[in-house]
Amino acid sequence: MIKSHLKSVLKVACGLVLVFALLGLAACNNDTAQPAADENLIGTDTTQEIIYPAIRVGTLSTDDLLPLWVAQAEGLLEDAGLDVEIITFQSPPEQLAAITAGEVDALMTDMVVATLLHESGTPVRAVTKMAGAPAGIVAGPDSGIESLADLANVPVGASTPTVIEYIIDKALLGAGVPEDQIAYEVIPALSTRFQMLMEGNIKAAGLPWTLQSLAAQQGATVLLDREAATAFTSTVLVFSQDFIDGNAATGEGTSPEVAGAALDAMLKAWDAAVDKINASPDDYRELLIEKANLPEPLRETYAIPTYPKTSLPEAELWDSILEWMHAKEYLSSDVSYTDLVWNP
Repeated sequence: MIKSHLKSVLKVACGLVLVFALLGLAACNNDTAQPAADENLIGTDTTQEIIYPAIRVGTLSTDDLLPLWVAQAEGLLEDAGLDVEIITFQSPPEQLAAITAGEVDALMTDMVVATLLHESGTPVRAVTKMAGAPAGIVAGPDSGIESLADLANVPVGASTPTVIEYIIDKALLGAGVPEDQIAYEVIPALSTRFQMLMEGNIKAAGLPWTLQSLAAQQGATVLLDREAATAFTSTVLVFSQDFIDGNAATGEGTSPEVAGAALDAMLKAWDAAVDKINASPDDYRELLIEKANLPEPLRETYAIPTYPKTSLPEAELWDSILEWMHAKEYLSSDVSYTDLVWNP
């Protein structure tokens, strides 16, 4: 029964959490990095040549991965001796199936999904935070809702069990709403949730940033923005334990040391791309429109986030999520922060 429950939870969470920031529900785009330089040598001393394994990163169309797309487009990955393939999936279940089958080495995801993957037998480790929380809370036009505190006993459109549910719980508790007055209207499909909000069928909803931006353009009130939500959680880039252990399918004779060197090089390229984006975000708007499949109404106005440099998620944030998941009975085993982050 436990295994069946976990599979069900993982399926729902993966199908709903990772769609954040993606109104497009985009067509599948397979974006492949340029091949690395001949022989792909990344470090040489008098005794050994180190060769990076190829890295396959699975993502949805979301702004979280913009630094990696910039690093690819501007040759930062190739200059570092890396061969990185970025595979954009149509849906979260496809993305999760790919890492479970070993068809990708890494995922852009969130802390709830990473935890469920680990417990279900596909251990992954976060190597860095990404662009903050994946979603916030918005009140519909003419709803009469002006603050988070106004949501006491008001059903909030959401999906469960997901990171959006966690964000809503944390935000409302922090605003003084008693736990027994936090209510949900379970609406799994994001497009349906958005439509019901805008038509007045629900008064508030948890929505990813693209949908929240569209709602705000049409008169909705943002109750929890990206900065505030990021106090609770962040999206993360996770790598499979197989890759970290040196068992990447694309790396013959790879070792944990070589895999670690590849990760270090990739994170340095990510940071270099972050510097470029933060210095001149509009230079990368067209790339974001293409890769994140931004809907037409947002293409000129969508706020490109300020990206943090690479760093691990804070232990207290993940510990809070683990405590919440146990309280909700979404976990049945002990999973710790150290199980879920990379410790080179």
